[in-house]
Amino acid sequence: MKKEFKLLPKITFVFIVFAFIAFYSSAVFLTNEADEFIYENLDSRFQKFEHSIKHDLDRGGSIEKLRNYIKIDSVNKSVDLTKYPVFSDTTIYDDELESDRSYKKKTIIIESKNQYYRVELIRLVDDFMRLREDIFESLIPAFIILAVTFVLFAYLLSGYYFRPFNKILQAMKTYKVGEPKNISKVKTNTAEFVKMQNLYHEMIDRIEDDYQRLKEYTEHMAHEIQTPLTIIRNKTENLIADEDLMDKHSETVKTIYNQTNHLSKLGSTLNLLTKIENNEFNKSENLQTKPAIEKFISAVEELVKLKDLKIAGNLNPGHSFFIDPILFDVIIRNLINNSINYSHPGSEIVITTNDDSLQISNYGDPLPFEEDKLFERFQSNGKTSNSLGLGLALIKKICELNQLKIEYSYSGGMHNFKISN
Repeated sequence: MKKEFKLLPKITFVFIVFAFIAFYSSAVFLTNEADEFIYENLDSRFQKFEHSIKHDLDRGGSIEKLRNYIKIDSVNKSVDLTKYPVFSDTTIYDDELESDRSYKKKTIIIESKNQYYRVELIRLVDDFMRLREDIFESLIPAFIILAVTFVLFAYLLSGYYFRPFNKILQAMKTYKVGEPKNISKVKTNTAEFVKMQNLYHEMIDRIEDDYQRLKEYTEHMAHEIQTPLTIIRNKTENLIADEDLMDKHSETVKTIYNQTNHLSKLGSTLNLLTKIENNEFNKSENLQTKPAIEKFISAVEELVKLKDLKIAGNLNPGHSFFIDPILFDVIIRNLINNSINYSHPGSEIVITTNDDSLQISNYGDPLPFEEDKLFERFQSNGKTSNSLGLGLALIKKICELNQLKIEYSYSGGMHNFKISN
């Protein structure tokens, strides 16, 4: 998965990179300017010194006297003048400061009265070089201080200026279809945030409008379809009461009756699933599960005996789920009915609750399909014609909406369904 970065840190990083480039370029430029300034300043001083020496020589000044200030020697007239002047760096130990000091040396040839002299001029450049180094070195700490300051400033600003943005994101995250009243606009004067929020609310309006139309259509269809199905079922029951007719068409009439019931049940279940997905069951409470489970066990007691089964309950009185009681009833009803339908005759259904989980287990044949498809809609093992293939999908959806975890396993010939917080 590609790593994600927040907008402000990305902008800060880009700014710091460009600031570093700008600082480094400035440092190079300033040091070059300093070098040029040093060179021009020294050259000007050297030239003044050269004119002064030549003037002294032209006036007949003594070389020995000049040697007290500079290094000067007579050279042969055959000296190669093209090799001069020569610039070089040197260091001289300063007894007073007890340290080496940097000097710039210029070696030249001066001609006076038809005689050539090689003259070595030196100038102290310690202060210049120290200034040059200080320029470059001071820019690095300045850049670090600026970068740290900008990062801290950006971090503080992100908490203030991005607060409306984060609130809008939180509103998007908590939005549930069918609950537009819970969404309020965030106050902000940032143009981009205002535009994003307006688009978000326009999107919500379209979603709510589509949802209401679809909801009305689904509810009307689920309601209206029950009327003709009830009529068909009643008429079929009348046909079943006719013994002469049943002698000839018993299988046909029973098929019509069973399929009518199946279609009615399918419509009710799909309508219930739609309501659950739309979070219409929102009266959650800290529900003690033991009374609800025992109530349903009593309701199916006769059916359990009829199928030669037993239900063993090991229920913890303190176990609870934070859930709407109606939805928990749907979970228990479907899980226990599923266990009854697919258990081996003469076997036992075990219902266990502990501090944080509910488990229902029954003996039965292995699944005829892969386990990861168990909670898909309309997935059935085909052993019972009354199965819609929606019960486990319904349970899965309820668990997801209530932050519950449902797990399935098959071991030792037993199907195990476990629901936990």
